[in-house]
Amino acid sequence: MLISAVRSGVWAQQEQRRKLLELCERQQLTDVVLLLEREPALASDEIMDDGDVEEVAAHRVVLATASPFFHALFTSGMKESRELSPRVPLPGVPLDAFRELLRYMYTGELCITGDTILSVLHAANRLELREVVEICCKQLMLQLCVANCVDIYMCCEQLQVRSACRLLAQAARAMIDTFFCDVYQSEAFKNLPLDAVLKILRHQETPQRAQQYGGESVADGAAVTAWLMHDPLARQRELASVFYATTGVGNNSVLAQEEAAHLILNRRNSDNAMVNSKELPPLIAVEDAGDVATASTTSIDDPMQQQQQLTPTIFVIGGFNGPGALNTVEYLDFHRNEWFPAPPMETQRSYSGVAVSRDNQIYAMGGACSSAHHHETVEMFDPESNVWTAMPPMLKARSYLGSAMVGDFIYVVGGFNGTAHLADVERFDLRTKEWEEMPPLSTGRSGLAVVALNGLVYAIGGYDGRKHLKSVEAFDPQTKKWSLIASMRYARNGPAAVVEEQSNSILVFGGESRHGARMNTSERLDLNRGSWSDVDAFADCRSGHVAFSFLSESFLFCLGGSNKKDEYLDTVHRYDHLSKQWTLHSTMRAQRCGLNVAVVKTSPHAACFLEQRQKQQQVYKEPQYQFQQFHGASTAVRDASRPAASA
Repeated sequence: MLISAVRSGVWAQQEQRRKLLELCERQQLTDVVLLLEREPALASDEIMDDGDVEEVAAHRVVLATASPFFHALFTSGMKESRELSPRVPLPGVPLDAFRELLRYMYTGELCITGDTILSVLHAANRLELREVVEICCKQLMLQLCVANCVDIYMCCEQLQVRSACRLLAQAARAMIDTFFCDVYQSEAFKNLPLDAVLKILRHQETPQRAQQYGGESVADGAAVTAWLMHDPLARQRELASVFYATTGVGNNSVLAQEEAAHLILNRRNSDNAMVNSKELPPLIAVEDAGDVATASTTSIDDPMQQQQQLTPTIFVIGGFNGPGALNTVEYLDFHRNEWFPAPPMETQRSYSGVAVSRDNQIYAMGGACSSAHHHETVEMFDPESNVWTAMPPMLKARSYLGSAMVGDFIYVVGGFNGTAHLADVERFDLRTKEWEEMPPLSTGRSGLAVVALNGLVYAIGGYDGRKHLKSVEAFDPQTKKWSLIASMRYARNGPAAVVEEQSNSILVFGGESRHGARMNTSERLDLNRGSWSDVDAFADCRSGHVAFSFLSESFLFCLGGSNKKDEYLDTVHRYDHLSKQWTLHSTMRAQRCGLNVAVVKTSPHAACFLEQRQKQQQVYKEPQYQFQQFHGASTAVRDASRPAASA
C-alpha cells in the first residue's frame, strides 16, 4: 500500500505540473510577461528592438521556484517584485530555447535536439538553471567530434565559470588544436566572426605553431586563407587583423593589409589559382576578391603543408581472437569513428610490446603466435610509407611483456618465455639500433602493465607464476636502479594503464585478481602523494585490453580484451571526466585480446590511408552531428525528432 501511495503521489504531482503548464500556455492567472527576441545575438545585453520582441506570459512563483535568477529578480525588492504584472526583458535569450526551459521549469521535463542544445545551454546559464547546464554539457561531451567542436567551444568558452562548461570547453579546444587542419576546412570555422577566428589563432597551444615557415604556421596561414576566401567581399578589410594574429607583426595599416593580401594571394598562386599579387593595390579590389571566392582552398599536396598537418592516428596491432594469434593491424578514423585495415605484420603476435618513436614509427616486439612459440623478433611500421621492416631482435624471446619509450630508448620489461616468468629487462637504442641488458626487476612478472612518466619506467602488477601481483616497481634510467613503490589496492594480472601528466598520476583499469576472475575496478596512483585511490569503475570486467588517453587527457579509451564469459572483444569504450561514465565509442574490425595500441602522428597523405581515400572518393558526405537521446537521473531529455521511449 505504501508503494502504491508513493506512486500515486508522484503521478498526482506530475499531473499538477502539467495543469500549471496548461494555465501558462492559456495565459490564465499569469502575473509576469517575459520579453524575448526572436533571433537574438547570444550573450547580448543590448536593449531589444520592440518590433522583434515576443511576449511570453508565466507565473512568477513557478519561475522563482525553479530558477535562482528569477528568485532574485522577484524577491530582492527590485521593481519587478513590486509591480502587479511586470514586463521583464531577457536580452540575449533565444525564444525557442526559453520555451524549452519554460516547459522544464513547469514540468521538470526537457526536450533538446542537435539544433537547440547550444542555445538551451546558453539560456540555462543565463537563468542559472545549473542542472540543465550539467545535462547539456554532459550530452555535448558525449557527442563531441571534429564536426561540432568549433560550435561547442565558442559557446562554452564564455561560460567557463561553470565547471561543466569549463571541462567541455577544454575538451573542445583540445580537439580544435589536435585536428586543426580538418577544423579550419569546416563550415563552422569559415562562418565564425573575426573575433572568434582571432581567439582560435592566438591560442598558444596550437600544435601546428611549433614548426614555422616563412614567419607563420602553414596550418594557420591555410586557415586564414580558408576563412577570408569564404566571404572575401565582406572580409577583405579585416586582412590586417588576421595577418597580425598569425604572424605577430604589423598593425592596422594599409601596408599590413597589403602584406596580408600578398601572403594569401601568393599562396593561391602556388595552385595556379591567382594572378601575381604584386600587381594588386594595397587593398584587394572587389573584382579580384570575387575571383578569389571561386578559387579552391590551399592545396593539400603542398609538401610544407603536409609536413605540418600531422594529426594523431590510433593503430591497434595483433592480439588473439580465440582461433589463433593475429598479425592484422587497423587504425581509427576519428571523423567517422570507423576502423580501416592497415598492412599486416610479417609475424603473428599476441601479448607483444609496442612503442612509438619520436619520428612516429611503430615498433612491435616479441609476443607469441602459439603457447609454445614466443618471439624475440621485432618489426617497425612506418605509416607514411605503409611498410613493415624487420629490426634487430631482442636478446630474449618473450610474450606477455610490457614496453615503454623514454627518450631514444625502448624499454622491454618482464614477460613469459614458455617456461619462466621473467624479471629480465632490456632496451633498444634507436640511434645505434642495438639492444642492451638492463638491471632486472625485483620480481619476475608477466601480464604486467608498463608506462613511462617524467623519465621513469613503471612496472605494474602482473603474475609471477604463483600469484597475481599488486606490487609496483619504478626504474630510473639515470641511476639504472629499480625501486619498489606503493602497491596497488588490488592484485591485477593483465590490466591496462595510462599516464595523466597534468595530475602526475597513473590510472590502471581491470585485469584479473586471480585466474579467471576478471575485474572492472579502476584505481589511480597519485605520484605526488605516493598513494593509490579508487576511481570510477570500468564499463565491464575484462583483462588483456589496452588503454590510452587522448585530447589533452580529456578522454580515456579502452580497447578489446576478454570478459568474464571468456569472450574476445572488439569494442572500444570512451570515458570523460564530465559525465564520469564509459560509453561505447566504436567497434574494431576484429576481436582482439592481448592486443596493443599505438598513437602516431601522421600526415593526411600517408600511404596507410590509401584504401580509406579510395572509399571516400566513391562516396563522401560532410560529417553531420546529431545529439542523441539522453536520460538524466531526474530529468527526462529526448530528441524531439524521435518518439518518447515507453516506460
